[in-house]
Amino acid sequence: MITKHKNLNTDAILLDEVIPGGAKWSKIIKKGQKVRITTEDGLGSLSMMFYNADNTAERFNSADTAKIQWNAFLGKGKVMYSELGHILFSITEDTTDGMLDTIAGMNNPRIIKKNFGEGSFNDIHNRYYKSDRENFLIELGKYGMGKRDIIPCLNLFSKVDVKEGSKLVLSSKRPKPESYVELRAEMNILLVASNTPHAMQSGEYNPSPVQVTIYNAPAVTNDDFCMNFTPEAKRGFENNNRYFA
Repeated sequence: MITKHKNLNTDAILLDEVIPGGAKWSKIIKKGQKVRITTEDGLGSLSMMFYNADNTAERFNSADTAKIQWNAFLGKGKVMYSELGHILFSITEDTTDGMLDTIAGMNNPRIIKKNFGEGSFNDIHNRYYKSDRENFLIELGKYGMGKRDIIPCLNLFSKVDVKEGSKLVLSSKRPKPESYVELRAEMNILLVASNTPHAMQSGEYNPSPVQVTIYNAPAVTNDDFCMNFTPEAKRGFENNNRYFA
């Protein structure tokens, strides 16, 4: 997969990789760097967990991210909090029109079998149907982490609608081809990703590849868009400043 990097200085790129369908991936993103995640065909579906790389006991808290910002639906300008009130990532760009899901969580082997049928290693060998939980546990193991470190994940390129008060429905909307979400690391971040279908998706198991681009970004200034997006975000950045003082 080759995607042109719109509005991006290619000289600043540090890493440019493709996560194939069904694959797992992880990397430490340094404070101030940005990561752009792109779906070339608009059919990508990437699940992510992320942690303070310097203290992995601190990690993304989807409930606090929604509660503090009074909204479970994310987009450009929003930030993602840890349970300590620190900001892990800021969303500096989103061309998907809000296709970020904080609600549904990850899939597992049982869900994959229910939604896509039998696809075990015994049946189709290395093409077996991978799940988020399996992928995450393998990647976490590389950092001395395991089951106790599994957290509610963030799903990119999908949106869950809330119907009739409390019924969750996977939206039929999809991002346009070459859509991307861009995240800025507000501290050193361990990012763990799994490229498998959304937990509420069903049909044919055929996840599309997703492109991950890490690059150096300009330093954050006091007039930063994300920092000033809401009073809550501003307080989160102040908490980060105290952490690094």
